[in-house]
Amino acid sequence: MLKQCPTFTSPSPFSLHEDGVIHVLVTGGAGYIGSHAALRLLKDGYRVTIVDNLSRGNLGAVKVLQELFPEPGRLQYIYADLGEPKAVNSIFSQNAFDAVMHFAAVAYVGESTMYPLKYYHNITSNTLVVHSSGTH
Repeated sequence: MLKQCPTFTSPSPFSLHEDGVIHVLVTGGAGYIGSHAALRLLKDGYRVTIVDNLSRGNLGAVKVLQELFPEPGRLQYIYADLGEPKAVNSIFSQNAFDAVMHFAAVAYVGESTMYPLKYYHNITSNTLVVHSSGTH
């Protein structure tokens, strides 16, 4: 069963800075590259929050990570769209991130040539939302 963070409750291990523990936000963490980055981080002892709207990601990847790392305070999954600034601001305000690995993107070459503005918006706008929220 998928353990998703449906609402934010403070304090949680994810909302507090803990000496010796680095908390990394992995956007697009249900995708191929993001899930493998999350796996490496978890193997190396990092605390990981995956944010993904599953538009291209695989929920199964998140479930596998949760099965491999079931310890409380190691991994949380948040379903959210990075194109929604309120949601992203809430995620940043309720979590104590030390780093961000931004892998969220629509990434189909053929489709990108048919809908270049969709891809441009996804890459620029969503990245700016994450950057803006992370610098507050």
